Amino acid sequence: MDQQGIRDIMSGARRGLGPGLLRAALHGASLPYGALMRFRRWAYRRGVVPSSNVRDIAPARAAAGRHPGPVGIPVISVGNITTGGTGKTPMVAWVVARLREMGRTPAILTRGYKAVKGRSDEAQMLGQLCGAPVVVNDDRVAGARAAIDQGADVLVMDDGFQHRRLQRDLDIVLIDGTNPFGYGYCLPRGLLREGPWALRDAGAIVITRSDRLAPDRLERLRNRLFALAPRAGIHLAVHAPTGVIDEKGERLPPSWLCDKTVFAFCGIANPSSFFETLTSLGAQLAGAVALDDHVDYSPEVLERLRQEAARCKGQVLMTTQKDFVKLTGADLGAPVLQLAVEMQIVGGQAELLERIKAACEGQ
Repeated sequence: MDQQGIRDIMSGARRGLGPGLLRAALHGASLPYGALMRFRRWAYRRGVVPSSNVRDIAPARAAAGRHPGPVGIPVISVGNITTGGTGKTPMVAWVVARLREMGRTPAILTRGYKAVKGRSDEAQMLGQLCGAPVVVNDDRVAGARAAIDQGADVLVMDDGFQHRRLQRDLDIVLIDGTNPFGYGYCLPRGLLREGPWALRDAGAIVITRSDRLAPDRLERLRNRLFALAPRAGIHLAVHAPTGVIDEKGERLPPSWLCDKTVFAFCGIANPSSFFETLTSLGAQLAGAVALDDHVDYSPEVLERLRQEAARCKGQVLMTTQKDFVKLTGADLGAPVLQLAVEMQIVGGQAELLERIKAACEGQ
């Protein structure tokens, strides 16, 4: 069963006795998982399980002559409470850009999902979008040490909300406005990595895709988030398409897609958002293929896409930046273009910048 089929079962879209029984079984499995995650966060919060403070790591390495720069190294985490699809990568890029505007030298820490020999497609995309050093290491503490040795004076931890071993000065948590609480259940019944109660540790909550919500629904979501995390700032963001990158690497305006017949494909956690963005730009979808998140573009997958693209006879083949980095040298019978998307904070940006600045200054 593909990931969309699993989501249909989680959401209740797939009806009948079989899916109903499966949901019941998954609910039973989600209860001990949720309890374990609650205990884990409590244990880190109370110090039962130790965590590392980079502000302690840096002075020790400076004393050893291994770090010539500042010794107070703040950590800013960008994460979520659901599995994938909230916009962590463009949000990391936004944070890194703002840190540079503040005169800082950031580095990015990532575990590098499906990394091979310290390299991953996610890390490659982060490097391209951010233009900052990207340290790939499952051990975030070891990654922090490596980034400090490279001269970073602030660390941005990608997908770090559940990683409690490395202390952070600010937790930015993303909530997808279109599915904020992952169908209301922890894994495997729903998409929650942790229950909403975990948001009490957030320093800033960013509602992404906030433009997809009606005003009354958005207000209800904001009120619930404030009740869950009264000390956190609540901010609004949108995934803004900024251009179409052609096969030569040249950037065209998003309006270029208007009235183009497009065959679109992607392997991301929320494929419908990509297809909806294309249609909102005026593209005419002749076909759309949603692959599994983090898909491996094997010869079999590429052949399927070639056949689908030929059958649909689209003028343009479109994918995401995340997928494009995995298509180097691939032949789909026609050039593949990529849609460039940036995170834009459309509500509470000044407050979010102040929280980031305060984290950097240790306030």
